[in-house]
Amino acid sequence: MNEPQVFTSGQRAYLSSLAAVDMVDASSRIHYADWFRIECMRRYREGEKPVDLFRQAGLDPKLVGHKRIERAFARWKRSPEPLHPKPPKPKSRDTASDPYDPRDPRDRLIAAQALRIQQLEEEIRFLKRA
Repeated sequence: MNEPQVFTSGQRAYLSSLAAVDMVDASSRIHYADWFRIECMRRYREGEKPVDLFRQAGLDPKLVGHKRIERAFARWKRSPEPLHPKPPKPKSRDTASDPYDPRDPRDRLIAAQALRIQQLEEEIRFLKRA
């Protein structure tokens, strides 16, 4: 049996920067965003190919690997869809110049709204590529 491909630090950083990816861990497992999984399964059921869906999200099948894509779809077919997918987490933040205080309820509200706006903008960009 073939060993899974281990990504370089640059490849992990690139994959992690994509909206469809929540994170890539040290063992090179890719954790996909819930909204991406839901959208992929919806479009897959409409007849689109998994490889094309990954490619449209900026995930190069040669980099990710066809076996990973096949396994992801097999896993997604077996699992129930979440009722409310979590909004994507911000990919990076400069904390030195950011006066954000997570204890302030106003800042938490603003951060939650900014996160929701970011999620919607990413979904729009994803759907425009379709």
